[in-house]
Amino acid sequence: MKLTLNHVAAPDQGARFLIGLVLAAALASLCGWQLMQMRTERSSLEQRLQQAQDARKPVQVTAIQPQALSATQKSAIKEANTILGELGRPWPALLNRLEQVAQPEIALLAIRPDAAKGRLRLKGEAKDMPSLLAYMQRLEAVPEMQDVTLDEHEMMEKPQDGGMAHFIRFGITTRWGAS
Repeated sequence: MKLTLNHVAAPDQGARFLIGLVLAAALASLCGWQLMQMRTERSSLEQRLQQAQDARKPVQVTAIQPQALSATQKSAIKEANTILGELGRPWPALLNRLEQVAQPEIALLAIRPDAAKGRLRLKGEAKDMPSLLAYMQRLEAVPEMQDVTLDEHEMMEKPQDGGMAHFIRFGITTRWGAS
């Protein structure tokens, strides 16, 4: 009979099992962490949704009888309504319209709206008179602007590239509001 001895250890199945167990535990903890993150995010979104829904609920307003108000209160209410009217003007639409009529030969330096009077004052510089007149025609074509008027203009010059550059400084007034 022949006896053989093998002193080389067989691959350890226990090490493979242990590595697999560690990987499974890491994967499980990663999934658990992501689940916690998703629950936190869901809770935050539910809270924001509840706040948005609460904001949409109608507010109970009780009517105030005009005769119960003092002269000071009536004056304050009138002033507040005037301010609300000014704030209620379509400012973004106005600025958007001014951007639409912009042209490279015109540089607007100041925009001064007077919401109470429905007037708009523009100050700027034009490369030349034809550019200024073309700009005024573009303003007149805007439906919300009426009575476009050139209030002032002045020929100016400034040094540029060894010579003098000529331009026109102007002031335009227009009435604006719903067409």
